[in-house]
Amino acid sequence: MSARPSARQLLPLAILIPGALIMLFPFVWMVLSSLKTVQETTQLPQPFFPGSPEFGNYVEAWLKPAGTFGHYYLNSVLLAVGGTAVRVALSILAAYAFAMMRFPGKRILFALFLLTAMVPGEVTLIPNFITIRHLPLLGGNDLWGTGGHGLYNSFAGMILPTAVDAFSVFLLRQAFLAIPGDYWEAASLDGCSRWGFLTRIALPMISPAVGVVAVLSAFEYWNSLLWPLVVTDSDAIRPVQVGILALQGEFDQNPNLVMAAAALSVLPVIALYLIVQRQFRESVTFSGLRG
Repeated sequence: MSARPSARQLLPLAILIPGALIMLFPFVWMVLSSLKTVQETTQLPQPFFPGSPEFGNYVEAWLKPAGTFGHYYLNSVLLAVGGTAVRVALSILAAYAFAMMRFPGKRILFALFLLTAMVPGEVTLIPNFITIRHLPLLGGNDLWGTGGHGLYNSFAGMILPTAVDAFSVFLLRQAFLAIPGDYWEAASLDGCSRWGFLTRIALPMISPAVGVVAVLSAFEYWNSLLWPLVVTDSDAIRPVQVGILALQGEFDQNPNLVMAAAALSVLPVIALYLIVQRQFRESVTFSGLRG
């Protein structure tokens, strides 16, 4: 005869289940609203369920924006892949230096670097824009950064200002610190260089943490809206989040199509998380970030 669960076992479930339902409600509302007609999404009070599901909303949302929504999708894929690759590479190198190498002022420099995580992105928006527009010898600019547009309206312009992330470097540094120093001593005695130790020994050992940095970076670039909206003016290069804005205008409100486009944009994020959720747990255990 199976024992009944105790009150101590049921209490976490009694807290987590309502919390999970609250978290899921916006997603359920988004999907249901994407199947409603325009009249249903604008009437008050709005019905919770669509009277007759309009699956054609997804087709219309995919085809309506300039260049079709699929083009925005492709731009987001290129932005997420390129931005993630650059950020992971730079974060690995910076984290390895802070964790495994000795140089003057390392602790102070790392503390100052972490302070950048406390600066809101809105504060650096204008300085980053000016920097991107006036980079010397790029985009028609001369040696003094004038005469052209720099990296404005380019994938590089969308990626470079956010290519270095304090949290990513911190997470990988914690993972590198978990590697015993004896590994480097043994490798150096065998004639292994710093680069060889990093690529052949250290990186395979912290692969779960690298995977988490890659996934979080991909999520961030996929969901980016404000910076691409500021640094681009062409629909040919803008990502999917900006494409959602193309579905609504001052005199053309289509809440059902916006919800359909939002549902389409969320699908890759959900799929990627379901694939890599185990790596998240392994990285938290390995890097020592447990509470």
